[in-house]
Amino acid sequence: MYLERLIEARSLANLANATMEQYEIPATPDNYALWYEYHAGYCSNLRRTIDIIISNNAGFDERVLHDLNATFFSSAREAQAIRETSLRVQDTLKDLIGLADSSRMDAHRFGATLNGVANVHFGKSIESLKDLIQNLVGETQRMATRSEHAGVRLRESAGKIEALERNLEKAIRDATIDPLTGVANRKSFEAAMRKLAGDAMNNGEELALLMIDVDHFKNVNDTWGHQTGDMVLRHVAQMLQQSVRGEDHVARYGGEEFAVMLPRTDTESAVVVGQNIRHALGRASLRVETAPPITPVTISIGVSCYEPGDQLSEWVNRSDAALYRAKREGRNCVRFC
Repeated sequence: MYLERLIEARSLANLANATMEQYEIPATPDNYALWYEYHAGYCSNLRRTIDIIISNNAGFDERVLHDLNATFFSSAREAQAIRETSLRVQDTLKDLIGLADSSRMDAHRFGATLNGVANVHFGKSIESLKDLIQNLVGETQRMATRSEHAGVRLRESAGKIEALERNLEKAIRDATIDPLTGVANRKSFEAAMRKLAGDAMNNGEELALLMIDVDHFKNVNDTWGHQTGDMVLRHVAQMLQQSVRGEDHVARYGGEEFAVMLPRTDTESAVVVGQNIRHALGRASLRVETAPPITPVTISIGVSCYEPGDQLSEWVNRSDAALYRAKREGRNCVRFC
């Protein structure tokens, strides 16, 4: 078995190196991992996306490779959260298995279940780690009801594992959510953008992007202060979330700029969504006491749709160009490119 795995690993390594040489791709660790995974075929979405890039003769420049790595491999902070939580789960798991060995009722089955769950799920991704934690909690609680001898300690261990799950969720939230507005941050939005663009390229469905800028925001900060400016940003974020569907993605892109992705939405429909957002913001005035009274909050919106083979930067640039046009043409309007 070991020899077979060694031969397979060498074969995949040779294929990865040959492909990087074929497409003149630098043999960095990230690129090597990407092409090793491609030839291994474990991730069908990665393989389909790369095959489409190859069939379109789009090439693999630095940005394309960065997008692929960021889409299909964990971000650094998520990986760190996985590692740290995995280590803590391992410690708790050892205690549980030791406790199972010393318990009289169902000990063999309990220990085997714990080992089986860990071997299947351990630390492959955020989702698999959360599945592992939930399975451990469930199995531990079931065992606790069956064994008076170990029940108290098992319930304590279940509580510890549940706390680890909460800590993991908090770590992921901190890595992906803008703390001021509560919507996605730019990093997580770009990861979602890469995934949805890959899906759109694979299935041929429309995907629209709205780039949104708060009009005259500098004047808000200069006149009423940064605290009021923060209230404006939270107000706009709330209106965006209330004006889109559950599958749409809202993010603070930077400063006073927001972005919204609309899956399965063409340009015409995306313009309608943009107008609806603008009108909703106009109807929901910001209630804050200032002197002088704060002016109505308005936004300018630029719209464009993803085109298969686009680099994501090109797609964003088109939406930005439409946004700048909206600002040049008087603000508080929607333009598309």
